[in-house]
Amino acid sequence: MDPKFHDYVRGSLSMERYLHSVGTANTAKELAVRFGADPERAYLAGLLHDIARESSGSDLVSEAKQQGIMVSEIEDKLPVLLHGKVAAARARMLGVHDEEVLSAIASHVTGRRGWTKLEQIVYLADKIEPGRDYPGVEAIRRQASSGDLRGALKLCLENAIKYAGAGGASLVHPETVVVLDEISQG
Repeated sequence: MDPKFHDYVRGSLSMERYLHSVGTANTAKELAVRFGADPERAYLAGLLHDIARESSGSDLVSEAKQQGIMVSEIEDKLPVLLHGKVAAARARMLGVHDEEVLSAIASHVTGRRGWTKLEQIVYLADKIEPGRDYPGVEAIRRQASSGDLRGALKLCLENAIKYAGAGGASLVHPETVVVLDEISQG
């Protein structure tokens, strides 16, 4: 992988977010090996997934609009939900042209209906990388370690909805609910 990606991430994020991004990249690579996806593509998507995470809400909305990204009502109310889409646009400007890698970056916040295995892996890696510590993370890690990608994703999505719902049902992104239903249907 081109070292410019590491340099960019290291130079544009706080140390804490940089370490999270590297942890996500390494976890994504491990999950890709376990679940039959391309490890290098998973690593790249994991590394770049949060490159817009430390931007302010107003900057995320502004940059999204400049990049031609449609901003939904819920994203306008809670702009942090845009950081994956904006990160994908930035990754493209950095020279990433692999559409599946870009989609994995873009969809790591909410999931995406009909998502690919690579997208699922990056979503999961973001939630279980070694630096993550929140209620339920160990159960998700155990599910993933047992070889149950679908079960681990289901736990992640349920946890995301529960966490977002704690702020009021209107803060749950509808795509996350659709994706949970899709995963649950099998």
